[in-house]
Amino acid sequence: MNKTLVILCGGDSSRMGTKKALLPFEDKTMVEYIFDKFSPYFDKIYLSVNERGDLTHLGLNAIEIPDISRKAGPFGAILSCLTMITGDRAFIMSVDTPFLDPRTAMLLYEHSSNYDFTTFNFKEEQLDTICGVYSKRCIGPLFKSIFFKNTTHNFLQDKCHTNLVDTKEIEGISKISVEQQFYKVNDRRSYYYAVFSILKHNFVC
Repeated sequence: MNKTLVILCGGDSSRMGTKKALLPFEDKTMVEYIFDKFSPYFDKIYLSVNERGDLTHLGLNAIEIPDISRKAGPFGAILSCLTMITGDRAFIMSVDTPFLDPRTAMLLYEHSSNYDFTTFNFKEEQLDTICGVYSKRCIGPLFKSIFFKNTTHNFLQDKCHTNLVDTKEIEGISKISVEQQFYKVNDRRSYYYAVFSILKHNFVC
């Protein structure tokens, strides 16, 4: 199975005040950090952006996909990407989760056969996490969720043939805890914490 990765790099980043994808991280930008870590595991990588050309200057071996509508949030970005990718499914993650282990993505891919949507059975505080393997069969339900303004995981899971994987399975493949892997860089405070953590080598795969 050819494996496709989509990194969501768009959005307004209102709390951060600047594009998260271009924040300095180690000796590169955050999107470059994720790209370098995940590229050995994937055959093709796409970058979901607000407008085509937003990240071209980085020279990454990835294809940019602009959002159909910036008013539709992450579900709009996912819908845009699923209509444009060449494969039948993709692992989709957000650029604001830089500590995610690529082996976690591979775990979901292994569980995604014959399912429309494969993600983890997240705890309540992690339910807004954009992470999973989405097939093109999700396009219809995503369009409906946006049309009816019900862009929640519960709506998508109910409308799709969904596989929810127990997060305990992550413990068998990665030394990084679930809480660490799905830590989100939402604002300046969380960003500085992430930078400090990577300098202290707390999140080494």
